[in-house]
Amino acid sequence: MRTLYLCYFGLREPLVQTQVLPYLREIAQSGIDVELLTFEPGWPFSWTKEDTVLWRDQLSSTGIVWHAMAYHKRPSLPATLFDILAGAFKAVELSRRRGMNVYHARGYVPAVMGALSKSITGAKLIFDIRGFMPEEYVDAGVWTENGLIFRLAKAAERWLLRKADGFVVLTEKAKEILFPGSLDRDSEGRPIEVIPCCVDSGRFSPAETYFKLQRKRDLGLEGRFVIAYVGALGGGI
Repeated sequence: MRTLYLCYFGLREPLVQTQVLPYLREIAQSGIDVELLTFEPGWPFSWTKEDTVLWRDQLSSTGIVWHAMAYHKRPSLPATLFDILAGAFKAVELSRRRGMNVYHARGYVPAVMGALSKSITGAKLIFDIRGFMPEEYVDAGVWTENGLIFRLAKAAERWLLRKADGFVVLTEKAKEILFPGSLDRDSEGRPIEVIPCCVDSGRFSPAETYFKLQRKRDLGLEGRFVIAYVGALGGGI
């Protein structure tokens, strides 16, 4: 089996470093050939030749073959549509040249790329849904509820749910919302897996330092187990 993981983020972004790469390393260690396609802001000029070679070599040593394309931000909708078409063409080209038989799409935009490519190559599509993108953008104030872009995104969601051959969701609640009454397969027999966000535990040390103990005392948390959330504070997406 050879899978192409479609990711609409840049390789050096924290989310990719702490979630995507540990995930793919484990998949590669299981014996599956893994290739990764990312979208890099400012590519190729934002990368030196030395950094590109270094990262390709580092990823290759863990069983991951890396491909990169340019990410376009503005104007928002046309830029995203352009990236979707470019990513789909790239996925088709890689499938024909390198024998991809599974597209693993992280989120809605990569899933559209994978669905378009699947219709040409016949490869299977795993829709790694993550969060509910249309609702998240409305909650963040980026889109208007029931506005044109929101409705287009919901239409794309329904299409992807029909086209995909398997699904990954983050929680049991998300599975129940999307596939009511399903256990490990939907009504068409397609597999559904609940896989919470992973974390690279090697980046964290539970050891108590003087600074940690002092901060706990300052906050009145001495002697208690504390988890700090360091995600986004606002709705910027």
